[in-house]
Parts: sequence; structure tokens; C-alpha cells
Amino acid sequence: MNKDLRKVVILLAHPNMKESQANKALIEAVSDIEGVAVFNLYDQQDAAFDVDEWSKIISDASALIYQFPFHWMAAPSLLKRWQDEVFTFLSKTPAVAGKPLTIVTTTGSEYEAYRSGGRNRFTTDELLRPYQVSAIHSGMSWQTPIVVYGMGTADAGKNIAEGANQYKQRIEMLIGSSNAGNNW
Repeated sequence: MNKDLRKVVILLAHPNMKESQANKALIEAVSDIEGVAVFNLYDQQDAAFDVDEWSKIISDASALIYQFPFHWMAAPSLLKRWQDEVFTFLSKTPAVAGKPLTIVTTTGSEYEAYRSGGRNRFTTDELLRPYQVSAIHSGMSWQTPIVVYGMGTADAGKNIAEGANQYKQRIEMLIGSSNAGNNW
């Protein structure tokens, strides 16, 4: 698992990346940026998470990103397992304090479905609130999520391209911020 412990750590949690279009395109857009380390949790799904190793990885990072498809209004279960087994410990240490946490997610439905009164009744900000609370509780800096809507619509390709561009810009901002003395 030891990658060159770089500045921005992305925890990718997608149970079927081989068949993914959106999350595959998003991670491909940012994984080659210098200063980014991607850890696909599903590559390690059958092994126990090594808290000591993850402590080193996260301690050496300047920012953390959770990337996942929105499944039933949450992340796939392996990210929750990582949070339970690793983040619970890290949240009580200086390893995460002050670091930005960003969520990057994709939805099958269009933006309008995630509005008050829309088909899903709630905004994505409301549905992502547990991640925001865990960031705040652990002393992290919550960042505005990047949500790529409409993977099940005719606009999926356009939305993925726009999301990939936004994702690259966010990574560059996080890396630039860390090079500027951690002034986020």
C-alpha cells in the first residue's frame, strides 16, 4: 500500500471500478497530478485495515478526499468500514486536525432531484451532513463537496467532463495551498 506518501490522499470507494464510467473518468483526470496519492479501498476489501499504516499515510498528507458513487444516499459500505476501523482512531489524533476533507461523488439522478421538493426530497448537502459532522468533530476543515449529477441522464458525458475539470481545479488548489504554508 505504501505509495510515495504525497500531499493529497484520495480514498476511492467504488465497488466496481471496471464498469464505472464516471468515477473512472474522474480519478483518471486527477491521479497523475504530482502530489496526489490514490488508494482504492476495494483493492484491499478482503484485508483488515492497518491503522498504523493509515496513520502514517494520513499524517503525511495535507488533504483528504473521499471519492465514491452515491449509493442509497451514502458512500459504499467499505468507506464506512474504513471510517469505523481507521478514522475513528485518527479523529482523536493530530493526524487529521486542520486538514481539508473533500467529498467527490456522482449521482444517477439530475441536480433537480436533489432539491427540497425534488424527487429525492433532500439536497446533497443535507445528505452528506454526516461526513461534514465527522470532519468538524475531528478538527478537519470541511470543503464544499464536488457532486457530479446525472450519470443516468443524456447529459452524463458533459457532466463528467465538467466534474473532472472542477476536480482538477480543486486538487490544484489543495496542492497550491499546501505549498503556501497550509493556508487554506
